[in-house]
Amino acid sequence: MTRWIPALALAIVVALTASLGQWQVRRGAEKDALQAQRDAARAAAPVVLAASDPALASLDGRRVLLVGGFDDAKSVFLDNRTRNGLAGFHVLTPLRLEGGAWVMVLRGWVARDARERTRLPALPVQAEAVRVEGFAQASLAQPMVLAAQPDAAPGERLWQHYEADAYRRWSGLPVADGIVRQLSELPDGLARDWVEPGSGADKHRAYAFQWFAMSGTAALAALVMGWRTVRRPR
Repeated sequence: MTRWIPALALAIVVALTASLGQWQVRRGAEKDALQAQRDAARAAAPVVLAASDPALASLDGRRVLLVGGFDDAKSVFLDNRTRNGLAGFHVLTPLRLEGGAWVMVLRGWVARDARERTRLPALPVQAEAVRVEGFAQASLAQPMVLAAQPDAAPGERLWQHYEADAYRRWSGLPVADGIVRQLSELPDGLARDWVEPGSGADKHRAYAFQWFAMSGTAALAALVMGWRTVRRPR
């Protein structure tokens, strides 16, 4: 009986890796379905944000329309954001809706000063009311941090990361959770050729292929070992 143990161990490996491959296939299908939902939401007419309750989390991925005024003095610049290999900043500015609510708008990218990297660019001031169309996002994708970041000092506008709670404490403005990633053009000199995130389904399919390949290899090894065990004299 002991001579069958290696073949049985390989059979267990076959079952495990095949199961993991099937799980990755299901995850890929789920990501495809989510991407299809996002594509349909973005193709729909923009949702006009309610002045009293922007509810960006519930509109994640939807095209939205905002009407109000920017508070450029409360803009923050997210450092170490690149575009076409150039270093620069992402500009986040609060926008006050006509009804009084505040929403943070990721307005675009601007290059930094090559000689003095911490010098913030002077952007045209949007004094009048504007119409901004963009995508609602429940959160902002940002580089990973290993520890909690201290709050910025008063007047410090160059940030590494954006968190709504930290911004509310810093600015005193009751901004809503989430952001709106601006798509519409305004005369502000900012670049808005955003890179659209993928669904991630291809990654799961690649993992599934690897697991199935391992399963097939283990199955072949189990068959060879079993055949040799049968042929081997007792």
